[in-house]
Amino acid sequence: MPSAIASTVRRRLQLVAGSTYAISLPKPWVEKNKLVKNQELLISGRGDGSLIISPHSTVPNVSLADFHVNVDEYGEGITTVLFSLYYLGAESLHIFSKAGLKQSDRSRVKAALRHMSGAEIVFEDANRIDIKVFLDTSKVDIGQLYYRVALLIGSSIDTITEGLNIDEISRNEDEVDRLYHLLTKIIVLSQLNFETLASSNIKNVYYLSPYFMISKKLENISDKIYVLSIYLSKSNKVKIKDVAPALAFLKEKLTAAALFLMNLDNQSFAKTDAAKVKAVEEQISCLKDMDVMKALGDALRFLVDVEEEMSSVSFYTRLIKQKVL
Repeated sequence: MPSAIASTVRRRLQLVAGSTYAISLPKPWVEKNKLVKNQELLISGRGDGSLIISPHSTVPNVSLADFHVNVDEYGEGITTVLFSLYYLGAESLHIFSKAGLKQSDRSRVKAALRHMSGAEIVFEDANRIDIKVFLDTSKVDIGQLYYRVALLIGSSIDTITEGLNIDEISRNEDEVDRLYHLLTKIIVLSQLNFETLASSNIKNVYYLSPYFMISKKLENISDKIYVLSIYLSKSNKVKIKDVAPALAFLKEKLTAAALFLMNLDNQSFAKTDAAKVKAVEEQISCLKDMDVMKALGDALRFLVDVEEEMSSVSFYTRLIKQKVL
């Protein structure tokens, strides 16, 4: 929201006509935003009990309740369009082509749907695919989503060290991708809708940016673990016992990070000691296979990024408790 006030101002609550409460708005703010008499303002409630007054709605002007998409206008980009609409809270999508949907278009749409929680095809013919999103976002807790992602990555790590079942790791990777898109959806909706901000247990807008980065980095780690598992299943150059220490470190730290995000109000987060990270880097550098070194090195780097964002979340939590934010 644009600001035209140098500092916080105080206003007394007034009772108007015995039934309505009102406060006056600072004149510099009104003039800065070119507001006029009888103009509507957007008033949004936050999970912490505060209100935000905005001169303009942040909600898209286009209704997403019933959205029509001409696939001929987007071609291979239809996947990006579908995910974007999903993130924005679209409830009903109609994908169509006047000339008839190509098989490649159908494949792209259905591949995207596998990663969109609550989305199902309810109608399909030669020219159209209708999709409904049945997800109730008010019942999605972001801390629980992060914990599930950590469990899945941990499960893939255990599978590498205990038997290397590629099918199981592939299923875990697909589920992490699905949860990543759900996390992105919740974070985007929390920017647009303060009810989602509260119900998802995010609670404060200051968490949104680090949460998005954490989500992406966790997906990156999962990708690297999957790539590593595929490579190890086809190569006998590296023994599992050689990569086990680095993998165990990743699992331990990811689990700790997820537990922190589930209990923000009860703890602070401390990054892993730099010397310990350096020691794991040296373990990885001793491996003789460059592909394995790269996969593990990238995963470790993404973990460090996650912990950086967690530190920001922890700091914001402290400022919120102190009522600075």
